[in-house]
Amino acid sequence: MTKRISLARQLGVAMAALATMATIVSTAAFYLVYGVLERLRVVAPLPPGVEDTTGLDIGITLAACVAGVGISLAVAVRVARRIVRPLGAVGDAARRIAEGDLATRIDPSPDAHGETSRLIADFNAMADRLQRMSENVQVWNAQIAHELRTPLTVLRGRLQGAQDGVFALDAQLVAGLLVQVEGLTRLVEDLRSVSLADSGRLEVELADIDLAAELAALAPTLSAMLAPAGFGLELDLQPGIVRADRIRIRQAVIALTDNAVRHADRCTVRITTAFAGDMAVLTVADEGPGLAAGLEVDAFRQFVRGPGPSRGSGLGLAVVQAIARAHGGEARYLRTEDRSMFRILLPRREPVAATSG
Repeated sequence: MTKRISLARQLGVAMAALATMATIVSTAAFYLVYGVLERLRVVAPLPPGVEDTTGLDIGITLAACVAGVGISLAVAVRVARRIVRPLGAVGDAARRIAEGDLATRIDPSPDAHGETSRLIADFNAMADRLQRMSENVQVWNAQIAHELRTPLTVLRGRLQGAQDGVFALDAQLVAGLLVQVEGLTRLVEDLRSVSLADSGRLEVELADIDLAAELAALAPTLSAMLAPAGFGLELDLQPGIVRADRIRIRQAVIALTDNAVRHADRCTVRITTAFAGDMAVLTVADEGPGLAAGLEVDAFRQFVRGPGPSRGSGLGLAVVQAIARAHGGEARYLRTEDRSMFRILLPRREPVAATSG
């Protein structure tokens, strides 16, 4: 196996060779130019019997060569210290991360300047993100298992009971099983939407839609969700055209309505649309306690829940944020004196006016 030469040694050898070559070339060039000037009679030729090159000349040339090599080696050592040490630290940290130590970081070095300093900062930022991603995967696995366990346990218990004759396989039991299946279906779809959004592959089929008309058509579905829990529905819809995916917009509104049913006090859920400049604002407001302090931003992340018991999966608001961002917008939370408001901001796109023919 060929032994690798360190970068510091390569720099030293290269600098020494460069100094030696520079001395030799400059000396040869001097004699060449001087000879040409003699032939052109620009300078007077040496008297007969006088040697062109003496021992003193050779000594001066060798001394210059040795001095050049020494200076170049000193410069090479200094340059190597400022370049090789940070690169070596990056290499060592990369190997430790490859071995599974994701907590590895590189301490700032006084020898690191310019590009090497930025390389260390970028490496640490990459390591931070890699560690967060690893932790998120672990959290996802645990949370998904937790969310799936309850409905699957219920399904298995009731089906086993029906098989053993403990439960009568009637319409009521089937309806209960369907509720659990619908919950599982919704959970799987939420997981799929959030996963696609995280990987940048959440597809939206954009079209010019009237936001008010879409929500008005969705009202019966929303009322069917709200009424059994004692909630009412109020719509205040300003007509306007947006460039959006109608299916995804409905999914986001249903998620926000379901969030109100799960966490708000019985009230009238108010859904409004408004337009400000080039943005459309869709708001779902309820009279619930709202988000806990400090959760205004984190609540839109996956599996984040407020303090106290929760009946949700922690995915609903993450799905809303994913859909908003897939449209180039944003989901936000706003609290007033008596209402909690979840807003979806969407870029507004006016349709191209049809030309008469």
